[in-house]
Amino acid sequence: MNRRFNLYLIFFSFFLFSCSQEKVSSICLAYESQEEEYAEVQTVGEKELNLDFSSFISTYQTREEFSGPFGEPAEHEGLDLLNVDEALLDVPVHTIAEGIVVYARIGCPSSTQFSDNTMLRECGAGWGNHLVIDHGNNFYSRYGHMRFDGVYKKVGEKIDKDEIIGLMGNSGRSEGRHLHLEIGYYSGSFDSCKPSQSFDYVLDPASYGF
Repeated sequence: MNRRFNLYLIFFSFFLFSCSQEKVSSICLAYESQEEEYAEVQTVGEKELNLDFSSFISTYQTREEFSGPFGEPAEHEGLDLLNVDEALLDVPVHTIAEGIVVYARIGCPSSTQFSDNTMLRECGAGWGNHLVIDHGNNFYSRYGHMRFDGVYKKVGEKIDKDEIIGLMGNSGRSEGRHLHLEIGYYSGSFDSCKPSQSFDYVLDPASYGF
């Protein structure tokens, strides 16, 4: 009887250990890889947001706007802020609003900072090294093409508005150092242990004060 009870305890303890291991392993602080993955082109949407982005801080010389017809795949899924000043070695990336990091993609290299990147252009599904921040109510921001050594935050970290989260870079599908900023809506939850993921739809940052 005691032997049977001991075997039961051993089995039950192993079951609990397995469950706890599975729970821990399902949360990754960052997804690090040099693979080239692919994500669906995001659809253009519209939504009322109770967030003020008008004071967003960024150092850039030129910009490329979001584009695409409503309800269709975006032609350009975000706002690009380009910094071509080669005298500036480090250009910080600031957050647009407070939130929590839910996805961090790292490990994507770049061949240069100021011309077409020729290394693993689809790394990070073209976004290169990037962070995704949850702002609540299923709204998120994505910060793309960050430098190989320029992703400062990890999954689970709370972020304040205008906080520096990394450095502009030229990783992924990029033609020069810039920040690719997206605002998106996503009804699911990000899996921090899997390759890069698309939002359900993306919004035009210019509609919210950028």
